[in-house]
Amino acid sequence: MKVQKFLTEANKQQVMRLLGWTIDQYAEYQESKGLEYIRKLIAADDWSVNNVAKAPLFWRWWVNHWNARDTEFIGWATGYKNRPFLLRQYESLNDVDGFEFWPHRVIMEQSYAYMIGDLNRQAVEAGV
Repeated sequence: MKVQKFLTEANKQQVMRLLGWTIDQYAEYQESKGLEYIRKLIAADDWSVNNVAKAPLFWRWWVNHWNARDTEFIGWATGYKNRPFLLRQYESLNDVDGFEFWPHRVIMEQSYAYMIGDLNRQAVEAGV
């Protein structure tokens, strides 16, 4: 597990260097794509998307898939100097419309548990 975390961090640093990004830019892009993916996956309202996004398992799963794409990007991008070109390629690689993978059942179950908890909390607050 520690080796995987080290590799993920090394890949992130390499991508940031190639694109000229800060850690905040990288994290914001990764998160925005995760939320975009959830919207596409469940085709639901913001409330549902936000509840799926509360699941830590989803984000661990997302980072694992993200790291695989970062590895692919680094494999062919190293040596290129044209940042606008590299950015277009990175955006293309992370276009969620092209993704053909889905979260494992346990991830979605954890997400639904957050939704049910939120619904119960809202019902108690409303006095239902």
